[in-house]
Amino acid sequence: MEISAKIPPLESTAYIKKSPEMVEKTSVSGPGADRVALSDRARELQAAHAAVKQMDDVDHEKVARIKAQIQSGTYAVDARKIAGKMLEDALLGDLE
Repeated sequence: MEISAKIPPLESTAYIKKSPEMVEKTSVSGPGADRVALSDRARELQAAHAAVKQMDDVDHEKVARIKAQIQSGTYAVDARKIAGKMLEDALLGDLE
């Protein structure tokens, strides 16, 4: 059995080739300077991530509604629903 020591050139491997929409032409500021090119999808994800980070984490209307229910004595806790969610999180949380 003969093992060939020939390694294909990097240009010919499929995982190196990029589609035109994935490559952005950038100007290089100096010889050998590093550069990064982002796809349109990556830019969309960056914009979505920035928008989510700017959102308020608290639903102020829901908090006000629950506070009013507690103060008026009409807030009811569904113990079965809470217990069910706790069990679901405990059992399924390890799978995610």
